[in-house]
Amino acid sequence: MKTKIGGQAVLEGVMMRGASSMALAVRDESGNIRMDTTRLSAKKPWYRKVPFLRGIVNLFVSMVDGTKIIGKSAEVMVEDEIDTTEGGAMGGIMAISMVFGVALAIGLFVFLPTFLTDLFMTLVGWKVDGQVLPQFAIVKPILEGVLKIAVLVGYMLAISQMKEIKRVFMYHGAEHKTIACYEAELPLTVENVKKCSRYHDRCGTSFLVFVVVLSVFLMIAVDAIFIACNLQHIIDNTLWRFLIKVAMLPLTAGFSYEMLMLLANTNFVLFRPLKWLGKQFQKITTREPDDSMCEVAISAFNKVLQMDADPEIAEEHFPDPVGVEEFCLQLQQSGLAKAVGTTDMNFLAQAVLHVSQEDLNKDIKIPFGWTLRLHKMVERIENGEPVDYVLGSSEFFGRIFRITKDVLIPRQETQLVAEQMLKHVGAKTHVLDLCTGSGVLGITAQLEKGAKVTLADVSKKALEVAKHNAKTLKAKVRVAKTDMFANLRGKWDVIVCNPPYIETDTISTLDDSVKNFEPHLALDGGADGLKFYKILAEQAPRHLKKGGVMVLEIGYNQGHAVANLLQQNFHVEVQKDYSNNDRIVVATLKNQ
Repeated sequence: MKTKIGGQAVLEGVMMRGASSMALAVRDESGNIRMDTTRLSAKKPWYRKVPFLRGIVNLFVSMVDGTKIIGKSAEVMVEDEIDTTEGGAMGGIMAISMVFGVALAIGLFVFLPTFLTDLFMTLVGWKVDGQVLPQFAIVKPILEGVLKIAVLVGYMLAISQMKEIKRVFMYHGAEHKTIACYEAELPLTVENVKKCSRYHDRCGTSFLVFVVVLSVFLMIAVDAIFIACNLQHIIDNTLWRFLIKVAMLPLTAGFSYEMLMLLANTNFVLFRPLKWLGKQFQKITTREPDDSMCEVAISAFNKVLQMDADPEIAEEHFPDPVGVEEFCLQLQQSGLAKAVGTTDMNFLAQAVLHVSQEDLNKDIKIPFGWTLRLHKMVERIENGEPVDYVLGSSEFFGRIFRITKDVLIPRQETQLVAEQMLKHVGAKTHVLDLCTGSGVLGITAQLEKGAKVTLADVSKKALEVAKHNAKTLKAKVRVAKTDMFANLRGKWDVIVCNPPYIETDTISTLDDSVKNFEPHLALDGGADGLKFYKILAEQAPRHLKKGGVMVLEIGYNQGHAVANLLQQNFHVEVQKDYSNNDRIVVATLKNQ
């Protein structure tokens, strides 16, 4: 039983479109399926009856609608950034993204194959003095087609490695399987859906394949016409050829759409190779979905069936975005303020949304997905997760830093380290923040004193956090991935370091909020907790300028041991923290 219902995978969801309705189903962070439905006009546009033209218009309409749907799904599955432009400018951003995407597609799949083909034919002598030799004229469009497919495959394989795209491709598989299950006349259950094929004849991926194949044959015809009209010099010019291909895109799209519809309704033997080629590409753009993804696709499909069958069913929509004042009220009602231990709603709103107080004073609109996140945050805090990780941010030296589970949470004691560091830093000082983590020490040195700072860490993910903080706070720093000094060259005036210093066997005895959530890589200082101080004692002198200073955070009981390690090459001063424990070592390089 064939159906005209089609779909689109989006961020954590699926859109299904029927004869008179459309349903977008998205699973939110709490695991609930959210639904947004729309009634479609019963009157079909006139162009839908005009062959070829309908394919061209449908392509444009699909791009616009698809962009809007992705934006709509993002209202539920919010990212870590929020649009803080006055009044919100997401619509404009989405439009710009669509234009940029079209430009990128034309550059990658039209210009690049044309350029590479011309380059290759020139190098092998098939193109001489800017003109293709007659015996190789037919080779050119074929070679362009092969390169176009190669670029398309490479591009799809590359983006399929991205975590978010992998999940979109899994939802794409769920969409196809759900439609296949219905067409097989099986009950729409997760078990049945998972058994069905994730290949579908009307998939947009197959459309792209048909565009490539058709473009080869069309260019063969165009080449023949230009040669017959004694205009080969035009078609052999790379720029003119590119412009001709761009002009032909609507024609190619129109033909491809008609072919897609034809192949979806026939299994004629001559068409099977094209259907097979489309299927191979769909193996890249679809992945096997999990049960929860199938549930989302089934929900969207069933909603379209219901609405198409019953015109009295009302539309349902995601809640509208809210202003700052309304969001702060929802913050208070969620219980998050109590869990965090604050009555300052503006401060909490800044922490949750990762924005500044200045941004909160703007007329920003906050998607309802952020309010869905609040109750999940409360639950995480009640389960023992540190507040800073839940909020994704931490205050240090009066600034808000992004914090993830890949870095340690900066503590009060580290503020003391920063204070001691700044005593030795000026505008021309070269500072190395070793084991930088979130970058709080080095970024503070740059922003407070204008120092020339290098942030260094062995963890790639920690460096990503540090780079984000530097960019957000507008700190000019260098970043280096290195295991202590292994990949570092040069010398610094000041080295500041908060290395791992917990004894390996002691980690299991730490508070649950530390051992269960903070990165062990940033905690484990070896059997005696001194592993990294030994490296610093041995190697730091070679990386410090004359009279250079090292400022280190240490464990509460490590003052004497660390001082002994450093005393051969440094003048050492051990300083106390707020609890009168050894916490900071300031080591000045001796004159050699």
